[in-house]
Amino acid sequence: MDLGLGRVQALLRRVGSPHTRFPIIHVAGTNGKGSTIAYLDSILTHLVGLRAARFNSPHLVTARDSVRVHGGEPIDEAIWNRAVDQTRLADARDVPICATPFELLTVQTLLAFTLLPPESQPEILLIEVGVGGRLDATNVFPRDNVLASVLCPIALDHEGLLGKGLRAITHQKAGILQPQGLCVVADQTPALPIPAPPAIPPPPAEILQVLQAQCEALKARVAYTRIPWADLRLTQAPSSMGARIQCSLLVQSAQAARSATQAPAAAIDVSVEATMARVSGAATAIQTLWAMAHDRTPYTDPWADLRARIRARLTPEASPRLCEALSQCRWEGRCEWHMLNDVPVLLDGAHNEASARALRHYVDLSLSRYPAVSVTWIMAFSQGKDVSSMLHVLLRPQDHVSQRVALVPFSTPVEGMPWVSPASPDTLAERVREDGIEAHAMKSLGAALAWAQRAPVASPHIIIVCGSLYLVSDFYRNGYSHRRLQ
Repeated sequence: MDLGLGRVQALLRRVGSPHTRFPIIHVAGTNGKGSTIAYLDSILTHLVGLRAARFNSPHLVTARDSVRVHGGEPIDEAIWNRAVDQTRLADARDVPICATPFELLTVQTLLAFTLLPPESQPEILLIEVGVGGRLDATNVFPRDNVLASVLCPIALDHEGLLGKGLRAITHQKAGILQPQGLCVVADQTPALPIPAPPAIPPPPAEILQVLQAQCEALKARVAYTRIPWADLRLTQAPSSMGARIQCSLLVQSAQAARSATQAPAAAIDVSVEATMARVSGAATAIQTLWAMAHDRTPYTDPWADLRARIRARLTPEASPRLCEALSQCRWEGRCEWHMLNDVPVLLDGAHNEASARALRHYVDLSLSRYPAVSVTWIMAFSQGKDVSSMLHVLLRPQDHVSQRVALVPFSTPVEGMPWVSPASPDTLAERVREDGIEAHAMKSLGAALAWAQRAPVASPHIIIVCGSLYLVSDFYRNGYSHRRLQ
């Protein structure tokens, strides 16, 4: 992977600078970027009534899946193909730029939005960083177009590219912040079970120190998302799968990084699925839109009307309509329930220790109403990940839960990312068996799903597919997603 901005900036100029056409919300971080963008999309579409479009990565089945319009639909295929052809021709003409696959994908996405009919073009873009932030191909937008730079929860990941330790990683992710811009920081509390325990650990000090210093250096305005962990309330002992929480979220306007004055707060009621990613994503999205709507820029603001539209709809009195908008969020493969031949299947692309911990908290909560339950885990992991830590978290023993594991590869090559490859199922199965857990290495997700349904197991029985978004992609690619529960 070759990070840098020179190639993507040159290619954008060749296709007409589409990155200068739209206002954007730019989202970086380690965990919860996709959930935050999905909730932003849902609120803007279903509550505010704006035409929002979003760019997420990696895609599930084809690259076009990364580009969503109209509340979560993949962009029109003919439009997408035109953008792909024009971008490739621009990359190759005269002196070839030789853009990387992700740079091509970024430019194709931005160009595709401009090729839509004028009445269908987005009024705001929601852009997810690929890797890091400072040198990521998405970090190309003019300052005045960036309505907010959002920093989702940060954890150790991609240390080979971003540097060792949280301080170095945070510095890279904070590279999307704009001079005199608006920064929204997600709640950085480490992954917690929900409901939260009495003793809530503080966020890592090095993350907040780096973000504070960056905001001060850039004279940015900053709004911190505060999740009321102690007040999260379970709203159901669900008859269906899953569990939900309700809380009153305090949102604030942004303030100068060093300001000692507390900005006035407003309370907004929220109800979402009881996962760390959903709670964090919804809270960060709401705080972002509130801070944007009430932001006062020190420079000429071309987006005042857009802010006013958000401000008029996102109010404490609109909480019931907001919760309805949140319930319409579409984000495949993240805490998503399906039925496969009457067996519940939970999909989650947890890909590092923090997201694995959040998934296990949610699984424990969802299974707590059963006196005894059988769980079949189907897992794949990318090479280079800290798989031992993830396995330790996910396979923690519980007295009322019997568990077994199928380790599988995911399909390769991954489109646009030929360097990605799965860890050896045989090696991983041996590692799991060392802990006294039944484990099998299998050739594919399909073989594992067939085994999970065929082999005798006590009822009730739940299948959990996790460890990699590329494995989730295989679930969709092979047509197992026809009965969605949520």
